[in-house]
Amino acid sequence: MLTIGQAARITGVPTHTLRAWERRYGAFQPTRTPGGYRTYDDDSLMRIRAMRDLVAGGMSASDAAGVVSALGPAT
Repeated sequence: MLTIGQAARITGVPTHTLRAWERRYGAFQPTRTPGGYRTYDDDSLMRIRAMRDLVAGGMSASDAAGVVSALGPAT
């Protein structure tokens, strides 16, 4: 499990963008520690990378989230 900062460094997506994508689109749902901190697993990282690549390719974040959500239930 990775912190939001570690996930941001690994994926190249800024932490504020990760928070916005989670809140606005729900394409990935990081787990929360008892203290409320987000933690990211391999599935979340895969979804973040997919969204990053789709958005970089010109797709809107909303449409990219739809594609990522269609991958199946997040674990």
